[in-house]
Amino acid sequence: MNMQHLFDSTNKQRIPKIVVAADGSILAFNRSCGLIRRSEDGGENWSDPARLESGGGNVIIDDNTGDVMIVRPADARLWRSRDHGRTWREESIDVRPNAIGHGGVDCVPVNLNASESGITLQHGEHAGRLLMPARLQPPCGDNAQEFWAYNYNTAIYSDDHGRTWQVGEPVQSGTGEGTLAEMSDGRIYYNSRCHMAVDAKRLIAWSHDGGHRWVDWQSCETLREVGEPFYFKYGSKPSYGCNAGLVRMPHEATNGRDVLLYSAPDNPGGTRVRMTVWASFDRAATWTLKRSIYGGPSAYSSLIADRHGKIYLLFESGMSANPKRDVDHSRILLARFNLEWLLGGDDE
Repeated sequence: MNMQHLFDSTNKQRIPKIVVAADGSILAFNRSCGLIRRSEDGGENWSDPARLESGGGNVIIDDNTGDVMIVRPADARLWRSRDHGRTWREESIDVRPNAIGHGGVDCVPVNLNASESGITLQHGEHAGRLLMPARLQPPCGDNAQEFWAYNYNTAIYSDDHGRTWQVGEPVQSGTGEGTLAEMSDGRIYYNSRCHMAVDAKRLIAWSHDGGHRWVDWQSCETLREVGEPFYFKYGSKPSYGCNAGLVRMPHEATNGRDVLLYSAPDNPGGTRVRMTVWASFDRAATWTLKRSIYGGPSAYSSLIADRHGKIYLLFESGMSANPKRDVDHSRILLARFNLEWLLGGDDE
C-alpha cells in the first residue's frame, strides 16, 4: 500500500471525492472548498491544487461520452469537463421533483455534497443512465435532530447526459449520505448512513428499475456505524454515523465477477477512527474480508478502482489519538493498493 497527503482540510473545508476519468487520469477533489488535483500516471504524481468555480456538488463520469460533471441540483447547475478535468464549463440543468414534490429547486432541494460519487449504469434496459446517490432533508433542508425522522436518501438520474435529472423515490427515512453500486444482473445496491440506529448498523436498499424505486430495506449485520458524541436530545443514543465509500470494481479487473469494496471507520458505536476497507464477493450478501488502512482518526471517504485493478481510497484523517470533531480531519490522504494487497498479499 502507498499513502500520500493530497489536501489539508478543516471542519468546514473537507468532503473527499475521487474518480477515474475516461483517459485514465485520476481526479481527486476537496469538495467543500472546490479544489481539484489530477494525476496522469496512476497516482504517482499530482498537479498542484486548482480551485474550481463550482463550490459544492458531487462528481460523476459519463461513460457514454467521457465527460466529467460536477452536479449541483439545488441551484439547477452543473459544471462539465470534456477534457478529463482540465477545463470546465457551467451549464443550466432541469431538476424534476419526485412524486411527493421533493427535490425541485423551489421545494426541499437535493443535497449531493457528502454522498459517494455517481455511476453510469452498464446493464439492462437502463444502460447508459447516469445515477447519483442523493439526500433530501424535509421540511426545510435542516440537519437538526428533530427532523432526522423526515430525512431520507434517494437517487437522481439522467437519461440525456446530464441535461435533465429526475429525483427518485425515498430510501428508508432517517438515512443520510448514501453510496450505490450496480450489479452485473442490473440490480442496484444502496448503502446508507443512518442517523437513527441504536444498533449502529448501516441501512441497505435495492432497486430493480434503474434507481427510481428502492425496496427490500434492511439493516446490514456486518457493516456498522460509528457513534460519535452526538446524543439524541429526546432520550435515546443512536449512532450519528459517517459518510462511507463504495465501488464495484471494473469487470476487466475481476474476470467479470462482482467485487464490491466499502470504506468507513471501523469502531462500531464509537468515535471515528481506524479507516478500513471491506470486500464482498457475493453481491453484498456477505462482507467476508476487511483490512485496516489507517489506525488513527478517520472520517469521510471515497473509493474508486480502475480497469487495471488499482484501488484508490481518498479519506479524511487526523493527527490526534483522541480527536475532537473540529480537528479529526485535518488532512485528506490517498491510499493506493490493489485487490491482492487487500487479500493479504505483499504487492501494492
